[in-house]
Amino acid sequence: MSTKPGALKRRGVQALTVAAVVAGGLAVASPAYAAPPAITGVVVAGTTSKVVGPGTTILITGTGFAGMTDNAAAAPCSIAPVAWPDASSGCSQVRFLGKDATATTGYTLATRYTVVSDTQIYAVVPTIPVGDGASLGNPLAGTGSVKVQVVNTMATGIASGVSVSTASEVFYRGPITAAISATGINMNPVGGGVLTVPVTGVAALTSTTFPLEKITGYFVNGVTANSPQVAPATVSFKDATNVNVTVPPGSPSGNLISLVLVHDGIVGTADSDSLKYPAVITGVQSCSASLSTWIATPTTTFPTCTGTANVSGATGDVKVTGKGFTGTASADWNFDGADGTVVPTCAIISDTTAYCHLAITTPPTNGVAAVTFTPKAQNGVAAATFVPTGGSVLIFTSLV
Repeated sequence: MSTKPGALKRRGVQALTVAAVVAGGLAVASPAYAAPPAITGVVVAGTTSKVVGPGTTILITGTGFAGMTDNAAAAPCSIAPVAWPDASSGCSQVRFLGKDATATTGYTLATRYTVVSDTQIYAVVPTIPVGDGASLGNPLAGTGSVKVQVVNTMATGIASGVSVSTASEVFYRGPITAAISATGINMNPVGGGVLTVPVTGVAALTSTTFPLEKITGYFVNGVTANSPQVAPATVSFKDATNVNVTVPPGSPSGNLISLVLVHDGIVGTADSDSLKYPAVITGVQSCSASLSTWIATPTTTFPTCTGTANVSGATGDVKVTGKGFTGTASADWNFDGADGTVVPTCAIISDTTAYCHLAITTPPTNGVAAVTFTPKAQNGVAAATFVPTGGSVLIFTSLV
């Protein structure tokens, strides 16, 4: 009689039989004890890393895994010794043990697992409660690890068939959610601003535990040529439930900018509906000579413009710095202030620099103008919003 290979796999390790004498003197067959499973290593599949998060696939190596029922993660199971052939003696599970786990409590079952052989199991890490250092919870970062446990009593008679050791440890990191509640937040595209970001999915932070959590971050500013535009960000401790994120430079656009926090390599849930990079003017400086000729035929020798933001008379010449200038023309710029008439002729040198010659028909009555411009759409991306700053002010009277 032939035996199908699949049946052999399911049968797994068969216990040897021994003769047992029971009442009446009859000899019956009962299983001898098989060696319980032993774990020799646990790593993220395809790597040597032991840092995991929910959904991570791990490779468990060891012995004594044959006979386990694939993907029986939720099967009823008792690891306490029971008399064969009691139904509860046939058990197979992959467990992730909390700090105070016992044989019956304090663990989370693998989302699923697949037994490859007597020596290998692939398992998917479940969501484990936030690290509070107790019971089911993952130990706080830097204070311990989660132990993986294989239960296999499918063919062990009354042996418990449980394995757990330091070789089975992994370091669980829950994904952190950047939970910004406000919307329409404009970040400085030049960079350097600091956002206070509420976080969930991690234990209460302290100045001592924050470095152990290894929290980093990055911003995603749209996709160009099928490539996400990613900029790393510095994350620092704020308080128990918030972190500070330093804003990197970014290109102004109408895009919403995503902020992603990473927990020791485990990517969290992005905030994708709160942040934008607007267009800005950061500075206006007067030039030492007329720009009209240079603007008509710009060269790589740029004009000297280091004076204060001040012009007088019938004309003026200024250098404007900021971000989001690409695609603009002279007609997109405004130096009128509240009630002036000023006609600019501008050379847009880059996304961050423009030189403008001003024909001043009528300066604003109050002598002050907040310089503005209208950003343009670029590469199919909606135009950025212009946000005035203190750096965009131009004064039309002589300084004394």
